[in-house]
Amino acid sequence: MNYEHEVVITREGMPCKIDRFEGRDGNYIRKPHWHNSIEIFAVYSGYLDFVIGDRRERVRENDFIFINTNEIHSIKAEKPNYALYLQIPINEFKNYLTADRFIDFNKIEGDGISKLSEKEQSSVHNEVLAHMKKLYEISHMTEVGYDYMMLQCCYELMYLIVRNYRKTETDEALFKSVKAMLRLSPVTDYIKKHYAEDISLSTLSAEFGYSTEHLSRMFQKYAGVKYKSYISEIRLDHAEKLLEKGEMSISEVASAVGFADSRAMAKVFEKRYGILPSEYLKNQKKAK
Repeated sequence: MNYEHEVVITREGMPCKIDRFEGRDGNYIRKPHWHNSIEIFAVYSGYLDFVIGDRRERVRENDFIFINTNEIHSIKAEKPNYALYLQIPINEFKNYLTADRFIDFNKIEGDGISKLSEKEQSSVHNEVLAHMKKLYEISHMTEVGYDYMMLQCCYELMYLIVRNYRKTETDEALFKSVKAMLRLSPVTDYIKKHYAEDISLSTLSAEFGYSTEHLSRMFQKYAGVKYKSYISEIRLDHAEKLLEKGEMSISEVASAVGFADSRAMAKVFEKRYGILPSEYLKNQKKAK
């Protein structure tokens, strides 16, 4: 079975992405998917049901859950809720990765948290929840210097989870379950860095020593999409951010993110958003 590969793009200059969960109104299901980032879901009201691999877990009010890199997971929101999610690309933890480029966060068996008293565990738990909420609030600020506050809060949160919830003795069953996905990670990391360049499937295959046929099959099997669709999605995410700023023309945006021309971008943009880039740009200007 193929699963959707979610492309995680952090805010420019930031080591993380934080937002409110889109299933806030309830009656919502996020289908099975995976990504190369560590994810934390924090629930402040209501509850969310997670399926992570073969594990099922309900996360209730004032609780959070870790989703490790490349773990296949789905989310069900039966009722209205208030939840935030934080995504941190695995490369941000490069000093703490295993030789296989893996890191395991565990709320119960983390090296630090398992040594603390119940009272101390509760204190760390509440710190994580508070930092998540603070980070989300800072991300909506516009005052001068807010980005430094956001960086500080994000790094404080990363310190908390590495110090307390990282598990150095990796669960072998967990590692085996995500090992196949790890094969595609170096390729997707490369694409995220070079998306604006002319990188065809053949040039990418040569870069990593695969045949074009084999790499094409890897994308179909592990990412659940064709290579062309995958890179278009990444380019679209960056294009949307540039259009939001309103500082460049549509042609300039298309060129900046790697599309052949504005027509090529407009075609995939309309397919995803239901409107043309020109209409999107007009809506952004009206909103301002």
